[in-house]
Amino acid sequence: MAKDKKKKKDKKKKEKKKKKGDHRGDTFSQLYAKKGKAGVPTAVTFGESIDRSTDKLFLGSDYREVLIPERSWAEMLSDTEHWTPLPFTHGIEMELIIADDNGNYPPGEEMVYRMKEIVKDAIKIMDEMLYEGRADFLPVPEYISQKVLARPWGRDDIEKGYAMDIRYALGDSSVDIDTFARDGNVTAITYILELVSPPCIFVEELAYWCATLFQLAKATLPKDLHIIASAINPATKEYMRGLSQSDHHHFGTFESEVEKAQGYSMIRNFIPHLVALSCNSPIINNKPTDEVKVINRRIAAPNCVRSLRLKSNTTMLSNNDPRHYIPYLTDTDENSQNYFLQVVQKASLEDGRFEDLFPMTDWNTIECRICDAQISICRRIGLGLVLQALLYKARKLLQKGVWVPDAGSETITFNREGAIERGLISLFKPVNIERERLAQYDPDFAEQYLGPEGQPVRYMMQAVQRMFFYIKDELKELGFLYSPFLKPVLQSVFGTVSYAEPPITEAEYQLSLYKYKLDNGEDPSILYDLIYFTIQYCQDPLNNPLTGVLTLPKEMRE
Repeated sequence: MAKDKKKKKDKKKKEKKKKKGDHRGDTFSQLYAKKGKAGVPTAVTFGESIDRSTDKLFLGSDYREVLIPERSWAEMLSDTEHWTPLPFTHGIEMELIIADDNGNYPPGEEMVYRMKEIVKDAIKIMDEMLYEGRADFLPVPEYISQKVLARPWGRDDIEKGYAMDIRYALGDSSVDIDTFARDGNVTAITYILELVSPPCIFVEELAYWCATLFQLAKATLPKDLHIIASAINPATKEYMRGLSQSDHHHFGTFESEVEKAQGYSMIRNFIPHLVALSCNSPIINNKPTDEVKVINRRIAAPNCVRSLRLKSNTTMLSNNDPRHYIPYLTDTDENSQNYFLQVVQKASLEDGRFEDLFPMTDWNTIECRICDAQISICRRIGLGLVLQALLYKARKLLQKGVWVPDAGSETITFNREGAIERGLISLFKPVNIERERLAQYDPDFAEQYLGPEGQPVRYMMQAVQRMFFYIKDELKELGFLYSPFLKPVLQSVFGTVSYAEPPITEAEYQLSLYKYKLDNGEDPSILYDLIYFTIQYCQDPLNNPLTGVLTLPKEMRE
């Protein structure tokens, strides 16, 4: 009798949670089935036709303006019923520069003490946000507050020092996250602030945490210090080992280890494309590596390195040697782990995780470390959606009994190196790769990765466009295609950006700022601009520097 009463009570409790929008135990398929419009406005319309026929960098036909009705961030955040589910859990580790007014790093010993005080303030503010509300932060959605299972607390960590921890629901269990602390992987231990979102199952949930943690950093830093969102501090005189900033994306809840390995192999194929889209460190010692040229509204800057972070930071990422580049995998069992370590020449999984991509983390996730730190939250989330769609593509291939093709380490590393140097304007070249071999697994992959026979891909911008052609169905199915978060990423290669022609990323944005100031007789240092925009583009995660109307070819719209 007592058991029956308990069952009824548990059932009522579950029903009450479901009414409140508690999806903690739901699988992606359950969330997907009930998502409704998935946060994407149904009234997307198409405007004027844009003639791209004379510009050989643009692929596709019948370009049209895509008019996406705008919703405020507060409105999207409160509309939990129509949040967009993610096929895989997603957390982001975001690394931020901490520097003074001149871009100088504060002294190490002093910062050890100051960081502890900053973290204490962060704990206090986060606690107030969750349980009392604060006027300087948007209200915490009930769905998110339900998932925080304990009051935020401080913890001493050997590597990170004093950290703010949050206990967050994950399925039927929970995970403790060091959400706010200094980065523990860096030799100069106090210069980088690491913000870590909990693992999220909705796009808007992830955006909420990223934006909130940024604002928390701004609210807690003393007035003489600033956070700067760029992969290299533009004011620092030269690269210092380990002192660069990136966004690390973690993906979990795979249906099997084989699916996880194949998802990893899919992302691996597109590492050069992701580098080209995410490069954001073109300036050091307050200048780029060469003259910035603008030709026909296009920020060409042919010899300006787009990612000084990836060019310099070779100890915590993969290198461009194809013999030792992260290998294609079909599983993550012990043999696969040993094979991975043997190829990348690392002694243990602990050392092996310092690669572009790693599918065997302690948290059973895939970690993608390749992306430069972005200026805007919006672009961070957009790049995350691209990664999610690639993983989902691998899942769908596997469900059809199809292996993900292997583009080969020679092709990947050759184009990775070019993308680091020149971003989206780099040349794309297949190396020792046969179309027939790729096509025997997935003909569509072969056609989009290499381009149709007689019309090969020649530039990275075209390669990225074809990557989007390849995952277009997945982007549509997941409700990502017309997401405001994906918009700036699509604009990078399809247009239109109000002040420049594609290809354009946040690296080109930094270069254009530098050139504008130089042309107008101003001090060309962009440090203060980055300090200002770091706050501007985190307070509202829909805000980003690539302003303008998105245009897409019919190959992406239909």
